[in-house]
Amino acid sequence: MLIEKEHLKLSEVLYYLQRLGDLNPRVIGAISRIKDADKLIQWLRENFQYRLYPIPRYEAMGLKKYYVTIYSNYADISLYNIYELFDGMTSFILRDVINPLVLDLSIYYNSTDFDRVLDYLQDEGIIYHYDLHKVEEEKFYPIEYSNFNFERREFTGLLTSPREPFELPDLAEGFFPDEVDMKIIGKKQEKTVSSLKDISTMLGISFKDALYHTQAHVIGKGLIKGYSVYLYKPDFRLEISFSEKDTLEELSRIPSMYLAYKLDDKTYYAHVFDNSSRLLDYLDFISSLKSKDTIEVYIHPFNEKYLFTASIPYEHFENGRWNFNTEIMMFRAEKLVKKIEEKDGGRQGE
Repeated sequence: MLIEKEHLKLSEVLYYLQRLGDLNPRVIGAISRIKDADKLIQWLRENFQYRLYPIPRYEAMGLKKYYVTIYSNYADISLYNIYELFDGMTSFILRDVINPLVLDLSIYYNSTDFDRVLDYLQDEGIIYHYDLHKVEEEKFYPIEYSNFNFERREFTGLLTSPREPFELPDLAEGFFPDEVDMKIIGKKQEKTVSSLKDISTMLGISFKDALYHTQAHVIGKGLIKGYSVYLYKPDFRLEISFSEKDTLEELSRIPSMYLAYKLDDKTYYAHVFDNSSRLLDYLDFISSLKSKDTIEVYIHPFNEKYLFTASIPYEHFENGRWNFNTEIMMFRAEKLVKKIEEKDGGRQGE
């Protein structure tokens, strides 16, 4: 059983990990003045499902982010098929457990040309409507482990006061990342347990080069906003839509709320993950806020039917520029329509 002093040290180490990463535990020890910070980080690695996920500053990469809600006529379309359809441009695809005909997508792109695909799917009757909005603002909230029970591996309740978002300084003015920078971020997102040495091996470059790109570009130029640290595999992800900034402040009291968006229609979305033991408490708290705002909640269990996540589309970054091909998406959309029609026809013939 952890004593109070050890609990405080662990939560403080996690505070700095989400701001500085785990590249050099000694730096965290020096800043936090916790002499055994490196041993505590190693203990977290050995005793928890420790994962470190970089939150990209997509604007500094020359990308825009779009939020798409699809109202489908088919509840059994594979989320992976949707990911392939958009040629790997989606960072997440979410299916609501209450209404499986509704899909929410986050898409990285540099224009709205991909709406041709959505129009085609609508014309073919695969979907009956879609909403497309640009993300105007994104806020990263480091997960708050001060009220985390390390023995039970769960949060003990809501925070007493709202949290502030965090982001590393944006020093990317006049700088544009290269392929190695993009791949380091993308590979870390794909395999969050990987060390920088592992990533350098994946990329076929020396550790020295990987270290330089990470320190000088990824962190040094602010290509990421920070890191989310996860200590366990969640059971669900909540997506919460609302209209008032005050609601966002209140929702930040949920310790595992980690990301919030503001769209070009002024709608907000907040994302929360956690264990099933916390779900009813969170839903009850969110319901208490509905007297002051119009709030919708969508529940996405952590399985392939309801949730699909992916890295930044680093495979599309070549020779210093993004290479997107809408024609490939249209070709895959045609294949998907044919596949659905054949499957639907088979059902009718039974």
